[in-house]
Amino acid sequence: MAGPVLNLGLSILCMTSVGVCTAAAERKSIGVFIDFDSVPAPMAVTAMKREVGTIMKPTGFRVDWRKLKENRGTESFDGLVVVRFKGKCHVQPWPEDPAGEKLILGSTLVSDGQPLPFTEINCEQVRKTLTYCATDCDQERQWALGRALGRVVAHELYHALARTTAHAGKGLARATQSLRDLVIGRPIPFHPDDSDAIRRGISTPLGTLSFTPHSH
Repeated sequence: MAGPVLNLGLSILCMTSVGVCTAAAERKSIGVFIDFDSVPAPMAVTAMKREVGTIMKPTGFRVDWRKLKENRGTESFDGLVVVRFKGKCHVQPWPEDPAGEKLILGSTLVSDGQPLPFTEINCEQVRKTLTYCATDCDQERQWALGRALGRVVAHELYHALARTTAHAGKGLARATQSLRDLVIGRPIPFHPDDSDAIRRGISTPLGTLSFTPHSH
């Protein structure tokens, strides 16, 4: 994890001017700054954003998406998270059946036991959800990949925004989800208690020290 931690550490420096302004934001919005190793198809990105927006709606916060590389520190948000997508977020044939395999799909940095607003999504692992997508249609598979990415991103937003490493007993904040549930069906909602935790976390001042990864 030495490389990713260093890269995210550099992100902390360039995001400081935005982070300082969060307390002064008047609108109820969460700024999500994204960066891809390999950018997915536009359809997959659109599906991901739609999925996250639907899942986060009960919290009362709108999700505003920004490209990390275009950040100039001139905007204010109530909450702020940097999300890096590692590997290839592309629709490609996956020959292996991951059934029974425990996969780490995302991780959130932790400082002295407190999650920080810096997360990573492992695209190479998330792509395995397409094993359960019963279609060869490229457009449908792009939407499926976007849904899966959105659900993993929303789970990591829970940790980063609620400032907790704990998991819930049900809903999207559970410790584990099946790959099948991540790629098909309706959005997996947060339990109302978890939405409350996100609102409380956003109102709590953030401090940053040393970093360690909290993985799922």
